[in-house]
Amino acid sequence: MKMLLLIPGLSFLILLIVLIWASYPWSLNEKIVKAEVLHFEPDGMVNNEEYPAVVKVQTWNLGFLYGIGSDGSAYEPKEKSFYEDKLNKLVEEIKTSAPDIICLQEIDFDSNRSYGINQARYLAIKAAYPYVAEAVGWNSNYVPFPYLPFSHHFGRIVAGGAILSKYPISSHQIHFLKKPLSKPWWYNIFYPHRYFQEVEIELGEKKVKLINLHLEAFDQGDRKAQAQLLVDKIKNEKIQLVAGDFNTLPLSATKKRKFQASEDDYESDTTYEILLKSELAEVIPDSIYALDESRYFTFPSNHPNRRLDYIFYDKSLKMIKAEVLPSALSDHLPLKATFQISTPVFNPYSQ
Repeated sequence: MKMLLLIPGLSFLILLIVLIWASYPWSLNEKIVKAEVLHFEPDGMVNNEEYPAVVKVQTWNLGFLYGIGSDGSAYEPKEKSFYEDKLNKLVEEIKTSAPDIICLQEIDFDSNRSYGINQARYLAIKAAYPYVAEAVGWNSNYVPFPYLPFSHHFGRIVAGGAILSKYPISSHQIHFLKKPLSKPWWYNIFYPHRYFQEVEIELGEKKVKLINLHLEAFDQGDRKAQAQLLVDKIKNEKIQLVAGDFNTLPLSATKKRKFQASEDDYESDTTYEILLKSELAEVIPDSIYALDESRYFTFPSNHPNRRLDYIFYDKSLKMIKAEVLPSALSDHLPLKATFQISTPVFNPYSQ
């Protein structure tokens, strides 16, 4: 009889131990996650522009290179060769678009779902980017999602954002944002941190402060609060470039809810309006976006119906060109912008 009474207690204790282990370290901060800058010497790295006049910046939510369904809605485990093949295709696409700086979101560093491959370092070495800054925003021993079947669970996750650069990264900071207050504690201990990843990049004699970010997707209140924090940071620290997945729509978006197979509703979302208070310009301003919305949609990649990805810039940088690039590798499409940062120097006697 006593043994029967002990069973519920033991079961609860075992469940509690498993929960503590699976969700460890529960929450992240700057003491746990070190903001380092990695320096590689990849084959084929050639950079003859000591003082570049033009710089190309690209932002891309990679969805850990799963593609459509990376959010768990249609996720099924894949073979290791699936990710290796996508990584190699991504290397070729990056070489074709040839950005100088790449801001990446939802990239795996050491996750079971992508076989422990550090996707940032793989890309850096294969695509010839000598400087890498990693921001781990999601770290759990075991993530029980998607919930059923158990065989589809993500398992161990170490993921977040990364910045790859052809030019030296002289400083790196990671600022973790609060998890949604609207969610219960047991949900949040497995939920990723949203973040601002701040770096300073040396472009010859010029230094540029850049933030790579991923704002909250499922809680409008949190997203708007994060946008205000960003605006304050831009003004206080004189940030010149901000790129990433903002999970919001432009002001002139004609459709803001009832997306196919999605419950997303942006009708009351003022995130974009808050961002404009920073006085940074966006590479595809609202007036241009309104002329041809579909040209600038970035999500989902198979049938784009909205724009979630942006690059904001200080007007001291002259924006030359902005474009959304085609790709089938992620659930997002990449956005690329080219800036003139100084007056080109020409040698009239060169051949």
